[in-house]
Amino acid sequence: MTKHIPVLLQEVIEILNPKNGDTVVDATLGGGGHTRAILKRVSGGRVIALDADESALMRFREYADEDAFIKQALTDQSLLLVHENYSSLGRVLEQAGVDRCDAIVADLGFSSDQIESKERGFSFLYNGPLDMRLDRTTTLTAETIVNTFPLSEIEKILREYGDETECHTIARAIGVARKKQPIVTTDALRNIIKDAYPKGKRYRMKIHPATKTFQALRIAVNQEFEHLRQFLIQAIERLKTGGHLAIITFHSGEDRLVKQCFKESVTGCVCPPSFPLCRCGRTPIIKILTKKPILPSEAEVQKNPRSRSAKLRSIEKL
Repeated sequence: MTKHIPVLLQEVIEILNPKNGDTVVDATLGGGGHTRAILKRVSGGRVIALDADESALMRFREYADEDAFIKQALTDQSLLLVHENYSSLGRVLEQAGVDRCDAIVADLGFSSDQIESKERGFSFLYNGPLDMRLDRTTTLTAETIVNTFPLSEIEKILREYGDETECHTIARAIGVARKKQPIVTTDALRNIIKDAYPKGKRYRMKIHPATKTFQALRIAVNQEFEHLRQFLIQAIERLKTGGHLAIITFHSGEDRLVKQCFKESVTGCVCPPSFPLCRCGRTPIIKILTKKPILPSEAEVQKNPRSRSAKLRSIEKL
């Protein structure tokens, strides 16, 4: 049974408003909480659920063996599970014979099952190999980055993907450590970061000094920002008129990307004010439904502390 608790579940369902006969995409299956809730509301329709992590699909199938509702949906193909990164959304829909869908949701957080899997190396709380790959069929790992990338590139990753103010200090400490021996475990990297961090600053922090570095390395390993850019373009294109897209982010960089994409898609004419008539022909293709992001309630954060940094933004296709 999955340990994952779906974030902002009720809010997502209200925004997507799935109805009988709808075709809905859950672009990030994870623990399957959003998928199951949507599937219950689209009788006679279809849910297509993607995940780049094959183990997430395997766990969900194992869970389905104990859930008659999900098992039947897989049998009658009202639920389709696909091992693909959501940046391949267009191709997945083409292969499924779907031109446009009624709603799409993407939860960009990592599930509890993934985080607590020691052999995946996502968390500094559990000792394991420095892997961090979401899709195990890819080759780049966090171990490769910390042991072979130029220190300037490591510093850039920590600064741009982790907002880490001590990026130079940490990169330099990694450089010293890897000259002595390869850095191959999460414990080893965590201790390098902890020892490198200025003590005065470290004692005042509310989070562990390794938090931002691990986050940044995970983003770099999985090319998360690039995949997100590609997904957003395809998701908006593949929505039916009136269809809704809901995105849950957990990182300021992700949220900025989503805001930027929505802003570009909601923008109309960009001709100079001096033009008497529009020459660009540009019109808005979406309507933003959330002027400000929806945040988890205090009750949800108490029940699921990992939801505390979640932000939900949504749009409607015009």
